[in-house]
Amino acid sequence: MQELQRLLDNGRFYHRQGRLTEAADIYRQVRRADPQNPMAHHLLGLVLHQQGKRDEALQALAEAVRLEPDNAAYRTGFAELLILENDPEAVRIQLEAARTLQPRTAVLLVRQAVMWGQIGDPDLAIKTAEEAVAVDSNHPQGHQVLGMLLREQGDLGRAAEHLLAARRASPAAPDPQTTCALTLFALGRHAEIATLPPPADQRNLYREAVLSALAVWQQGDLPQIEAALAKCDEIAQARGGRTEDVYAGYHGQMARLVDSRKRSADLYKQKTKNDVAVVGDMQSLSAANLTVKLGEDIVRLRTAFVPGCVAVNLFKRAANSCRAGFEAALDRQPAGGRVIASVGDMDCRYTIGFMDLLRRHPEMEGRKLVSETVQRYTDWVVDAANQRKLDLILMGPPARAVALNFVPPAVARQFLELVEFFNSELRAAAGRAGLIYVDLYDATVGPHRRGREDCFIDTTHVQPSAVAAAIKAAGF
Repeated sequence: MQELQRLLDNGRFYHRQGRLTEAADIYRQVRRADPQNPMAHHLLGLVLHQQGKRDEALQALAEAVRLEPDNAAYRTGFAELLILENDPEAVRIQLEAARTLQPRTAVLLVRQAVMWGQIGDPDLAIKTAEEAVAVDSNHPQGHQVLGMLLREQGDLGRAAEHLLAARRASPAAPDPQTTCALTLFALGRHAEIATLPPPADQRNLYREAVLSALAVWQQGDLPQIEAALAKCDEIAQARGGRTEDVYAGYHGQMARLVDSRKRSADLYKQKTKNDVAVVGDMQSLSAANLTVKLGEDIVRLRTAFVPGCVAVNLFKRAANSCRAGFEAALDRQPAGGRVIASVGDMDCRYTIGFMDLLRRHPEMEGRKLVSETVQRYTDWVVDAANQRKLDLILMGPPARAVALNFVPPAVARQFLELVEFFNSELRAAAGRAGLIYVDLYDATVGPHRRGREDCFIDTTHVQPSAVAAAIKAAGF
């Protein structure tokens, strides 16, 4: 037995070194010598999975569980592979069994919490992550996973507490989705983003600089905005240029809007004591600090930017981080104040959003899906504004440029019809609720279409003058 244990230890050493073939050979050697050794089956299954041999890995991990069903580590490893088989019920069986078994280490509990979230049980995911933190209060990954789960359920305050604990740990926990800074931003705690300890993932240096620039953008001081954007440029260049993710989109939009602001300085210079908040995603940036004459009054538009406020996120039935961020922005508005709820673009692209839902669920009817989700959004945002005694105005999305040349003609027609139906339903829902509707779509739609490519302006390129024109046309 001592010789077999020595071999397993050697296999683990090679495994940690990434020498997978040598590790697998040793684990097989142990398995041949002792076919009833569950650890050999388990470790071999893990290596086979890393080598891309999923069927063999499943057999080995299942055998480890059969030989020692009361081991939580074996059931957890088996469940992680079953996740990839898209078999949530099989995963649930393993996780349910593991809940009552030893060991109950923070590492295992964190892995289990992630899987509970993946199979759609956020309550058990949070409960398991809380247990991980209780077992080891200094476990960075435990705090990170718990914070991410809480954020996605809309509990931003508790999420920030755990995400900050993960970030302040040494070493800091990886935060691939920049959740710590995003949560602070959603809570209006903008100054804290710049003082965060160095991240584990260097991409977050750029993303957090962009979030800090967005916070400065909302304040409207042009020299400070230019300094913040220069810092973004500096970090991006140090990494070989701007990144490809959504933060590069925010960065680029602010840079374009600075130029637009300089060309249209008269839109920003009028003095006024009347403010209207514009709460939303990309096009709300175009509204920042504009002054608009409405009848005899002049109002200044203040932006409360909420990343991710595209329709498909806001319209979800369950609580989520985007809706929580939107509500947190409403919480910061004075009672009795006017608020324009600005829906991001319909997110009806073929690969994500509504079109993706329809592609994956052909039994759904597109117009019915859009109609129901628009009404659900309207009911939710009206209720949120009423709870806070806010005077609510709805703003629709702008038109957006989408190339459809590589999409089948029938799908392209369905897409364009769905976009127009979405906007008509949003107008109708505002009317039913007795709300003023700011029609940014009409202010940005292009005059022509070329074949199966529409010529609408992109969401990220909405000019401030278009926002001002749409608000004036709304007549409030």
